[in-house]
Amino acid sequence: MIQNADLSILHAIQGAASPALDTFMVGFTTLGEFGALWALLAVFMITAGKHRSYGFAILAAIALVVIFGEIGLKHLIARPRPFLLDPSLATTLIDLPSSYSCPSGHTASSFAAATVLCLAPLARRWLKPVAVGTACIIAFSRLYLAVHNPTDVLFGAVLGIACGVAAVAIVRKIAEALQNRKAQA
Repeated sequence: MIQNADLSILHAIQGAASPALDTFMVGFTTLGEFGALWALLAVFMITAGKHRSYGFAILAAIALVVIFGEIGLKHLIARPRPFLLDPSLATTLIDLPSSYSCPSGHTASSFAAATVLCLAPLARRWLKPVAVGTACIIAFSRLYLAVHNPTDVLFGAVLGIACGVAAVAIVRKIAEALQNRKAQA
């Protein structure tokens, strides 16, 4: 029943396809490959120095997504990609992934990084909605390209938010422990 609803939603999205949207969605899905956009942002934050710990938190959040999502849950759930269940959804716009579908790794890593940024004390507050909006567009691109079901993307967003919160908590604990050690020395 859920699979039928997922496929119906994907077909409705396919009905809105256009060459301009094709280019836009392929661009955003490419930004989400391996969490590359977010990893680059993390490296920038680390090297810039002001929010170094949050840069490390983004990298930790992406690592948690890989461990729990890509290595763990994806193989435990073992859900086939939607284009395997309905070949009419297969796209030629990107190389079709061969891994399982649930949860969406692009979505999880994007929401993990966006969550870290939302928890960071950024002076440029406008970056927070930009990060969330970018994560949403990357997530939607996975539906537009029909490489994930809507429930895969939803599960990926929830996993990403959880990993982002956990990563910030871990990095804060490590920073606190280091400060305590420094104070005792």
